[in-house]
Amino acid sequence: MKAAVMRRFGGPEVMEYGDIDVPKLGIGEVLIKLEAAGVNRFDTTTRKGEIPYAKVQLPHIPGVEGAGTIVEVGPGVKAFRAGDRVMPMLTISSGVCEHPVCYCGLGFDNICADFDKLGLTMWGTYAEYVKVTQHNVIRIPDGLSSIDAAGSQVAMATAWELAMNRCKLRQGQTVLVNAAGGAVGSAAVQIARLAGCRVIASAGSDMKLDRARQLGADETINYEKQDLLAEVKRLTDGRGVEAVVETVGGTVLQQSIEALCHNGVLATAGSIGRAKVEVDIFRILRKQIWITGTHFGPKETNKTVLRLLAEGKLRPVISKVFPLKDAPAAHTMLESRDFFGNMVLEIA
Repeated sequence: MKAAVMRRFGGPEVMEYGDIDVPKLGIGEVLIKLEAAGVNRFDTTTRKGEIPYAKVQLPHIPGVEGAGTIVEVGPGVKAFRAGDRVMPMLTISSGVCEHPVCYCGLGFDNICADFDKLGLTMWGTYAEYVKVTQHNVIRIPDGLSSIDAAGSQVAMATAWELAMNRCKLRQGQTVLVNAAGGAVGSAAVQIARLAGCRVIASAGSDMKLDRARQLGADETINYEKQDLLAEVKRLTDGRGVEAVVETVGGTVLQQSIEALCHNGVLATAGSIGRAKVEVDIFRILRKQIWITGTHFGPKETNKTVLRLLAEGKLRPVISKVFPLKDAPAAHTMLESRDFFGNMVLEIA
């Protein structure tokens, strides 16, 4: 099969387009012929070998999300058959375990105690084929393209988890969405608007803020030119926002905590900048602030997002579609941060 294969760590050029063996199926596994693969920041850190909690075995195929059609099922597979249009889950959970608390059984398969990760501890989606267990596959609704589905898992499902399941957004609230030009941020703007919230979007460029307004943002803040906290206070008559969807980190994270009103909640899924910052715990106590996070989204959240996309209530924000052979160019564009939304590889 054709794939973008890493045989060493480094820059985008280490992904070499060429032939490699198709994965062989084991018990309970399915083989998916991919039509598209999402391009994510996680893929770039894997490419560089900068994952602190796992070791990538070379040669390796990156890619944490994708979409396609099942072409073969292994022994014991009962839930799926050849011809099913599906999306593999990026957090590969065990489904059942011997731990006192089974997170998969509680619906939190995204934090399975024994999980693997697609595109990290196992070959990913920058290829014509990928294999996963039947427990880690979900169906794609009719009418939704593979391109749109492939770009939904990291962006839309994570944003939904942050906005709806962590912040629990309600109609009439004011929410601050940081990094509104990124994959998660651009999705969160749409979701907050769908929930009936007043949306304040922040980003580091005026172009991204203009696009955020097109997605439904009511107010915008350029945190490279303006003081984020001061602007939020001005736009809320000094009260602050009920919720923040945050993926920037560093100073922006610190200012976002201060920008919350009493009983406000900040939900994060990572950071572009510094991940470690000082936080005044007494400010959190006095204002009764909630700080929470998510490790991507569980299967049920992904199913919800796919349904809403198929119904047209949400729309994917695809900046550019590259052919698989141009995966290095996609990574170069991703690391430049000169884009809006997310990118997808089309696999012929």
